Amino acid sequence: MSNPKYENIGAPLTKLIEECAEVIQIACKIDRFGWFSYHPDDKNKLTNMELLKLEMEDVFNTYQKLEKLMKELIKNKD
Repeated sequence: MSNPKYENIGAPLTKLIEECAEVIQIACKIDRFGWFSYHPDDKNKLTNMELLKLEMEDVFNTYQKLEKLMKELIKNKD
């Protein structure tokens, strides 16, 4: 899950790579432990399904920022 404190640090493409890696990580946990399991140390007991939704939202939000950058790059290409 994105920490707002670090929202403006790093290049948009790097952030998208990191967020996609986080989706892959939780998807692997779902495959191993199931959709409704949660980390035993998690006081909030967020399920893997809930974590996946949060990570996918992060990917979507990061993609939107990257898309704006890509449009600027295309516009300024010429």
